Amino acid sequence: MVGMSIGSKVRLAIETECTAMKAGNVHPGASFQDLNYGHFLAAAKAIGERIDSCMGESVGQIVLQSVTAMMTEVGTNTSLGTILLVAPLVVAKKRMIDDSNRTSNLHDALKETLVAMTAEDSRDIYEAIRIAKPGGLGDSKSMDVRDEAPQDIHAAMRFAAEWDDVALQYVSDFELVFEISKRLKSNHLAEMTKLDSIRCLQIELLSERVDSLIARKQGLDFAKYVQARAAEVAAAGPFACSNYEQAWQVFDAELRDSQHRGNPGTIADLIAAGVLVWQLKAA
Repeated sequence: MVGMSIGSKVRLAIETECTAMKAGNVHPGASFQDLNYGHFLAAAKAIGERIDSCMGESVGQIVLQSVTAMMTEVGTNTSLGTILLVAPLVVAKKRMIDDSNRTSNLHDALKETLVAMTAEDSRDIYEAIRIAKPGGLGDSKSMDVRDEAPQDIHAAMRFAAEWDDVALQYVSDFELVFEISKRLKSNHLAEMTKLDSIRCLQIELLSERVDSLIARKQGLDFAKYVQARAAEVAAAGPFACSNYEQAWQVFDAELRDSQHRGNPGTIADLIAAGVLVWQLKAA
């Protein structure tokens, strides 16, 4: 990984996350009717290349440029949540590289990056969300992405954080993303492969919190049901034992329908960002 560009590490993080066999998500062995593993790989390549080409730009510009590259390449939203999460991390890492005296701690650099975001970042992020057209947004009387962007992106993220875990990261200094990174590394050090570490952690996270994409698209009751079912899988036995695998297979099938309404997409985005943190801190 030494010598890889930041954009290449973003690409690798997205590829690694979507390669892991996760319940209800796209992976090499499972597709949706309108979305498959190849879409994610193509989008990851386009996003990584665009990030390298606009390195040094603001968080908002990296979000907007990455979403534009994704939509141009695959014509569908594979990774908006991931882009929203990795963009501040990319800017933070660039700050560290450009000024080694500033801080050697990625989390501290990330906090500085978030504080420095401006009204221009807000406008660019709102435009990127409109381009990606994510599902389950609904209508809002305040901070609606179809309206003019607020001057303060933090106000918008605080408002959305009540129902969206991606927005929550912007107002909690990415606490969950950094926790996920630590847990992935811990699993890996316990002799799990990186892909198994991701697969195991997905079930743990789904058992601990509702997936906010499922909650937005299908309602909180169904999201809590998915959370309870994930807890049953986690309690079935040690990871990868026969009872665990049997429970996992039933759960995975239950999440899948023609409209992929049970897709735990927000947890996937958080894991991808956690993988990136793991890679950036290892550099």
